[in-house]
Amino acid sequence: MRRDTYGDDPIYIVVLTLSLMILAYLASLNTGTQTQSWGWMMLGSVALPSASVACMRLVRRALPKLEFNDLSQASPAMARTLANGTPFALSLCLLAWPATLLPGSTGPLAGIFEWVPLWLGVVLLTALGNVAWWMGMNGAGVMDWATGNALDVTQAIPGVMLSDLDRTFNYIGGSGATLALLVCLVWYQRRKPGPRVWRWALPLHLFNINEVLTFALPVVGNWVFFLPFVLCPTLNALVTYLVVVEWQWIRATGSWDVAWVIPHFLKPLFMSAPSDRVWALQVFLFGLSVLIYRPIVKRWVQQEQLGEAAWDLANRMNLGPGLELFSEARFVKRQEAQHDWSRQAQAALKLLREGQLSMHYQPKLDVHSGRVLGFEALLRLQDSAGRAIAPQRFLPSLERVGFGDLLDLWVVRRVVEDMERWHAQGVNVPVAMNLTAATLCNAESFARLMSTLAKLPPGQLQVELLESSLIDEPEQVRARLIDLRAAGVRVFVDDFGTGYSNLALFHSAEIDVVKVDRSLLEAAVEPRGELLYREICSTLHRLGYEVVAEGVETAAERDFVAHCGVTAIQGWWVGKPVPPEQVPDMMSQLAQRFGPT
Repeated sequence: MRRDTYGDDPIYIVVLTLSLMILAYLASLNTGTQTQSWGWMMLGSVALPSASVACMRLVRRALPKLEFNDLSQASPAMARTLANGTPFALSLCLLAWPATLLPGSTGPLAGIFEWVPLWLGVVLLTALGNVAWWMGMNGAGVMDWATGNALDVTQAIPGVMLSDLDRTFNYIGGSGATLALLVCLVWYQRRKPGPRVWRWALPLHLFNINEVLTFALPVVGNWVFFLPFVLCPTLNALVTYLVVVEWQWIRATGSWDVAWVIPHFLKPLFMSAPSDRVWALQVFLFGLSVLIYRPIVKRWVQQEQLGEAAWDLANRMNLGPGLELFSEARFVKRQEAQHDWSRQAQAALKLLREGQLSMHYQPKLDVHSGRVLGFEALLRLQDSAGRAIAPQRFLPSLERVGFGDLLDLWVVRRVVEDMERWHAQGVNVPVAMNLTAATLCNAESFARLMSTLAKLPPGQLQVELLESSLIDEPEQVRARLIDLRAAGVRVFVDDFGTGYSNLALFHSAEIDVVKVDRSLLEAAVEPRGELLYREICSTLHRLGYEVVAEGVETAAERDFVAHCGVTAIQGWWVGKPVPPEQVPDMMSQLAQRFGPT
């Protein structure tokens, strides 16, 4: 198995990041002030994980490809460790020295007010700080590190620092001026069903602690709120600068240094300034922020109620307001469907725990010569009492919740073991097994499949797919089928006629054989059904596909499909599915029954 089959292991990324953070912290003990150390730690919490991921990927690409086929079969954990351990060790060596330089580095914006006008520097730092907050970092700490605490040491007006303006006017409710966001949420969600984050956020938000709202809504990393989250405090900073610094509409008679946790509209009571004018500016800035957040929040609440796809459809059909009335009913139906899927999956898993999986094999016959063309491998389950459980009771539920590739890998391993035992008894016959799209689309599962196939001679193992498997990620599935055919594996489409019956799918995929479902054969007792069956077989032959008739249960059905040009049949008339130990005997019985007389 190739090393890159495993991809990026998150455990190694986390360990690499923590190692770099520890190295950087040890290097910072005698470097810079406490505020600057806090700033680079915030920045490093994003920069170091990003650097770790990028470096490991670059190292992985640069290293020669290593093969762990044999080891992955004996110990997958050891193969994974070797595949990721080398890139991890090299990445740690490459990043260790730069990480130790980070704490002692000088912020790139130190001295910003010496080379840009004061108003422009205030606007830029406010915008950048809120971008950092939106990314999940402490924007104030990052800006303190980046600027060398410029906001704390630069006066806006005599006796008033730029940081005092931030706490009093610019950040109404914390980063992003999110008190306006909270008010808009309260207004638009007051009569809506579902969870209301603002109820939990409101008590802390009154004291300018907005992390509950920004992380739970979420605002952090959410592009819907990026623009208002950055724009509101930035506009507030610009307006405040004009009113306080340029126009000097509010004069300072003493200190404006007020603790940031004091509720926003109570701060004028603790400031040496005209309270009425401070309140007036605060209310104006708050109203401006509400106007910016309002349309964004309104649309977001509507999308959350309907779902983005439904809302897009409603807008295109001009049905938005009407469709919204039924959103709660649709929400309930979706929850009921998910609950039903979960219940079915739990029931299926219980059947697997209490029962026993096994393989059965059903023969396929050449309709003219009577020669056995191969067998289809069928997964079976018996409960604790020995009763057979229909595959429909457990397979669809397990595939829906992501167990399809695990079942496929178990089946292919058992099939290979059975075929090796038959070979020892002198029985060499191809076997077709069913695959799901999950196995084809999962790189590690497909690699294990190919590794298992390598144990058999080319052509001995065949795969069968449902049409639905060709629809999920068609380009990736097609690439996997090309790899299978290159390895000598023939590809069948199973149960044609029960799904989409879309010949365009076959044209774009790599298909050899089409198996026509029994439902079409049952319908052939009527004239229109008979004509349909003949036309389907004729069309598939003209397109170059081999055709297998499924579900042949009588001699009359055998004769009919033969007249339709079908050369291979499968069904109870040929033989019922049998356990693997009975396959050699079945081969002898079929040879006596259909062989030359």
